Amino acid sequence: MKRKTSLKIAAALIASTLIALPVASAYAGSDGHHGGRMLEQGQFKEFGFDGAHRDHDKRGMFGKQHRERATPLSVDEARILVDAMLLRSGSDDLKIGDALLSDEPGKIDVLLVNGAGDLVDVVTFDAKKGRLDHGERRSLRKLMPRPDKEARFDRSFTDAQMNTLAQAMVIRFGQGELKLGKIAETDRGTYVATVTNKAGDIVREMELSRVTGRPIS
Repeated sequence: MKRKTSLKIAAALIASTLIALPVASAYAGSDGHHGGRMLEQGQFKEFGFDGAHRDHDKRGMFGKQHRERATPLSVDEARILVDAMLLRSGSDDLKIGDALLSDEPGKIDVLLVNGAGDLVDVVTFDAKKGRLDHGERRSLRKLMPRPDKEARFDRSFTDAQMNTLAQAMVIRFGQGELKLGKIAETDRGTYVATVTNKAGDIVREMELSRVTGRPIS
């Protein structure tokens, strides 16, 4: 191989390494945002549940049709989804007051209260889609404290909290066709959760971090 060709190949390898390192670091350090969500979605992608409930049209706008769940979201499932959001935010001032069927057909209302029990907000889910109504997630996030980036790797979820986070993950991406089986702590401090179909057959096993509450691989 000529010396000039060898130098070109070496330069290309160095350039690709320099590009790859910051990209990898971005994904690794992005627990509470896109990085963590991508890991969650990846756990269910092979079953068609990758979290991509919105389709883009040719103009880049979101399509009007959202994927519907195999079975409508239940009141208890809506409560779990909001519980998980509050856990991840580390909010001490907000909690669920009640969750109930809305006066509007096909909707579920979750009431958020402060420490004194005063009503702060009502967030509404579309039961068929299993998602918050348009704009609800944004308004909910405004009520939650901004995550402390320096302390995000210092927390540790309890067994009960890990169960809630795992359930929420399966509810969100399982679309009513999957459910959480068992979840147990391992010898090294992580958690292993099984995901089953309606018949109770295991279709997925995932290992979760006690610190982030998300899949670690």
